[in-house]
Amino acid sequence: MKIRKANKKDSKEISKLMLKDLKSPDKRFPKSMIKSLRIHAQKENILKEFSNSKLIGFVALIDDRFKGFIVGYKESNNHAMIHYVTSKSNEVKKGLLKKFITFCKRDGMKYIITDVFEFFENYKLFLNNNFKLFKKEKITNKLPMLWLRLNIK
Repeated sequence: MKIRKANKKDSKEISKLMLKDLKSPDKRFPKSMIKSLRIHAQKENILKEFSNSKLIGFVALIDDRFKGFIVGYKESNNHAMIHYVTSKSNEVKKGLLKKFITFCKRDGMKYIITDVFEFFENYKLFLNNNFKLFKKEKITNKLPMLWLRLNIK
């Protein structure tokens, strides 16, 4: 597996993966939220994200085939936030997360935060990589969003 920095040429593949994730969302999500995410996941909107100098993104390739990505932003000089990580493979997601953490560590950041839902596969991924719950937020009565933090040593 090769993990490299994401670039504008990856917009189409990133969009495809995001739209695939949003194809059959859990019924607990408000329709307006899913609609907004689908709009954001369009290739032309993904392409715009690459003009943000605070973007931190990596893609995973196996045999030159796009297998996943992770994206976040440098929120301040001391922390970053992961907004999205996806792949069919947990091993690919682990590799992407490791790359993101290593990048943030090298950049002198002190911690990384992310939001996730308890029923998502990524919730376990983050917990298994030493992220700790620090806040819960209610999206709806049936949908609490969990905020996780990893202190970087």
